[in-house]
Amino acid sequence: MTLRWWYLRRGVAWHPLLGCCAAAALVTGLLARWPSNAPAFLPALLALCAAGSAFAYDEAALPVVAVTPRGAAWRRTTRLGLAAAPLGLWTLVVLVRPGDLPLQRSGWWLAGATTITLAAGLAALASRREVGAPGSILAAVLALAVLGALVVTSFLGWDSVYPIAGFSGGVWTFWLTLLAGGALTLLAALRPGIEA
Repeated sequence: MTLRWWYLRRGVAWHPLLGCCAAAALVTGLLARWPSNAPAFLPALLALCAAGSAFAYDEAALPVVAVTPRGAAWRRTTRLGLAAAPLGLWTLVVLVRPGDLPLQRSGWWLAGATTITLAAGLAALASRREVGAPGSILAAVLALAVLGALVVTSFLGWDSVYPIAGFSGGVWTFWLTLLAGGALTLLAALRPGIEA
């Protein structure tokens, strides 16, 4: 365990990861203060948590550590534990329900687990392909996707994929399909092999 901790202390891009978590905490405070803006704040909070999990795979010295005796699979699984920190933050927010929001907890936990799993899986897959800092690219793409879905559905008059009070059958199907895709991406990234 001490070797993993030593590696995480030195190998992780802590500033962007903690910055995403701090920004998520700030949005949580805004949500508690102005719960009527929850349809905008919750997707922003979700995007920040997902971006934080992607930043867990940023590593400037990737070509150097790619040849360590522990190997790339050890590095990726060690970072996966760190990518769970934003998931814990998301779980806490949904559990606490700032502003006494009428959240369907199971649906919001699914949305958070799906988005964060997909972000971590894509970042781990990029790390496997020796992309040294996938977090910044993925953070931008995830923010665009998460907030873009909110804008597009409201613009076209469709049911939102982020309902506050309850999740319909179609929304459950959407999130479960994305969760399956995220899990497959994560499994493909963490599978053993000779690639970095």
